[in-house]
Amino acid sequence: MSRGTAAFLDTSIQIARVVHSPETKKRIAARVEGFDFSITSDVVRQEFKRRLLKEAQYLLNQLDKRQSYVKVLRHVIDVLPPQQGRKRNICLELLGTILEDASDDELTERSRRYLRTLLRVGLGDFDATVDHVVRDAECACAKYPVEERIPYKRYEFGSDKCSRTGDTCGIMRFLTARRDDAERILATLRQIPKDKKSDELCRGQEFLEAVLADPSTAKSMEPCHHVGDILIALESAGVPTFYTLHGTESQQLCRALGQNLIVRPKNPKHEDVFCLHAAPEWPGF
Repeated sequence: MSRGTAAFLDTSIQIARVVHSPETKKRIAARVEGFDFSITSDVVRQEFKRRLLKEAQYLLNQLDKRQSYVKVLRHVIDVLPPQQGRKRNICLELLGTILEDASDDELTERSRRYLRTLLRVGLGDFDATVDHVVRDAECACAKYPVEERIPYKRYEFGSDKCSRTGDTCGIMRFLTARRDDAERILATLRQIPKDKKSDELCRGQEFLEAVLADPSTAKSMEPCHHVGDILIALESAGVPTFYTLHGTESQQLCRALGQNLIVRPKNPKHEDVFCLHAAPEWPGF
């Protein structure tokens, strides 16, 4: 890669660029434009497809069933359980991008067209919004396109399970190649007191301990589903700055890899939080 400033954009930033408020999108765009290179990765692409585009299909199916934007919005608010908090939030963000002064009929048709377009071109737009996508993990789930089988009704996403992708998954080779970085992350995680370690970081530590002892166990542990933060951190290794909406896990992983961290607050009125890798202390998240 040519010399210059570079930032790695994680899943939260890539999704926010599509569904967050216009103010947040402007904040992110301004930040990304300040770097010479914007970079993301295959595992981020896989999460974008699984977390955002699958929810777009879910909403499209609900619109087909209920024939009303308002009824679908009420369904998301009232029916989706607390255990599906991420699904609920992403659905509300998607619906919020469509909402303006319009009748329910107009909103319903606008929603159908918007969601179909997102499903058809979302992955292409994902690739086009950055300068480089790290392909080293050879994530088979990320490579499979979203295929429209029946317009507005049926879409194929390919497998989202590492264990079902056969030899096309490169996670085991990737972890072997990034062993030194994985060991640095593991050493950092082991130093964090258990009562101050999130569930995600606990799972990441268990995963790294297992695969560093035996890389062949990686696929059976479904890492893209359970420890995506770890894989994305490894994909970002060597990129000076990591950009995210989620600082809790990223602050530990960036420390381990010697990266600067920028955290975008959810409130668009607030400024980004900068954490320089050389600073002895960072603000807590």
